[in-house]
Amino acid sequence: MARVLDATLEELAATGLQTLRVPAVAERAGVNKTSVYRRWPTKGALVAAALERALGHEAALPDTGSLRTDMRAMAMQAVAFVASPLGRGVLLTLLAGGEDPEVQAIAAALLRARAKGPRALFRRAAARGELAPRADVRTALTAIAGAILHRAFVERAPVTAGFVRRLVDLVACGLESARAAR
Repeated sequence: MARVLDATLEELAATGLQTLRVPAVAERAGVNKTSVYRRWPTKGALVAAALERALGHEAALPDTGSLRTDMRAMAMQAVAFVASPLGRGVLLTLLAGGEDPEVQAIAAALLRARAKGPRALFRRAAARGELAPRADVRTALTAIAGAILHRAFVERAPVTAGFVRRLVDLVACGLESARAAR
């Protein structure tokens, strides 16, 4: 049934959450729509399962020995995800918000779970003395993710390695100044 979940994400990318149709997903996956409904009785359950599959696979965290290069590598992983059809489908669904509380709850839980990985990157940096133990990691992650999404979806401009380098340098400067102030 992985084909159905992949087809769901492709349909989400093509049509969005509000206009997603289960028969179109079934057709794209090459299965009968009754097979889809048997496994996922509602559109919300199907979308939730597809989001869980898409966001459930953690990319290996970079460990270069340097906060800035770790952050750049992590940001480039995010850029690759945003640029992929899978990422586009997931993000458009999350950004659309949807009205299905089941999808919203699963998306929120998955996003919270995925934030644990990047936080480990910052804990390693703090252990190396590159980061104050109480640095505002949440804001740093939000700044990086927000800038990437803004560049890709609002500006519709390429998210280049140069952009990521400048972005990470800006965020890292803020983190470093917070460390120096303490």
